[in-house]
Amino acid sequence: MSDLAIAGISSLTAGDEEQLVTMTVDNQLFGIPILRVQDIVEPVQITPIPLASSAVAGVLNLRGRIVTVIDLRVCLGAEPKDLDDRPMSVTVEHKGDLYTILVDSIGDVRSLPRRDLDKPPQTLDQRMRKLCSGVFRLQDDLLAVLDVERVLDPTTIAEAPKRRPLKRHKTAKKTGPGAAPRKADKKPASNDDAEPGQGKKSKAAAAPKAEAAKKPAAGQPSLFEKLGGELGIDAVVDMLIAKLEADSRLSPFLQGADSATQAKHAKAYLTQTFGGPSNYKGPDLSKLHRHLVQEMEMDDGHLIAVAGYLADCLNQMGVPAELIDDVMAAIEEIRDGVMGR
Repeated sequence: MSDLAIAGISSLTAGDEEQLVTMTVDNQLFGIPILRVQDIVEPVQITPIPLASSAVAGVLNLRGRIVTVIDLRVCLGAEPKDLDDRPMSVTVEHKGDLYTILVDSIGDVRSLPRRDLDKPPQTLDQRMRKLCSGVFRLQDDLLAVLDVERVLDPTTIAEAPKRRPLKRHKTAKKTGPGAAPRKADKKPASNDDAEPGQGKKSKAAAAPKAEAAKKPAAGQPSLFEKLGGELGIDAVVDMLIAKLEADSRLSPFLQGADSATQAKHAKAYLTQTFGGPSNYKGPDLSKLHRHLVQEMEMDDGHLIAVAGYLADCLNQMGVPAELIDDVMAAIEEIRDGVMGR
């Protein structure tokens, strides 16, 4: 945690004052109660989840734990910044999970009399009023107090205005092994047998068996090949399962089958999904995960966390960021099948 937050927590006391960590978003001053703040970090690498709500900037690894990143600018109706332009974020806990909220800048810790907290004025922007519990009228500014529950409410996330996807800045082209070809498979050939979550689909097609990733352009390697083929898939799956087993939120979903069987199925399925040999013989996605969704209440938040761990594994293996983005896009296309939609 930053020195700012540590100093604030150690020196401020409760009582008749509200202690707030302040931040700015789109030139507006905001505050979050200091007891809600778990950490203040400068995001190093955020992995986008391509088809998630525009309010979800992606996921990142926070000291070994995958957290969902929420873009407060988008929640407020402002245009998002590119990932490389994002300076700071505030990490909070909500319903047992950690979330990181992207902001433009971090201010100081302020202690303000609770009696001075007013209701959000009617003249305040409608989205801001919805996400704030009140305002403090400072001498030269208006400090809006964010309601963390409202910001992270699924309805808020789902109703965020559609915005252009966040992009990484262009970097020097890499050469040699592991280099990501320039958007080799961003525009695959059309395929009428689309996977779940991809274009139009009928209910009957909502949960197909694993299908190979769409073929890349002629002469270009498949995603399977770019990840190192069988050896690469084996390595990333073994690393992924170890991370999932160590996460108390996700490990219960792995119970009921031995690790070897789970790894075998995952390797065969991902191989086929990424355009490799079609050797997957397991059940349909919806059937495979039906009891997890219906009986153990697995939801999209859990799937995003799994995708985050996958991205973290690939990053540890030295896979280029643009190739990790391609993997996330391929995984996102099967999400509806996993959820039985």
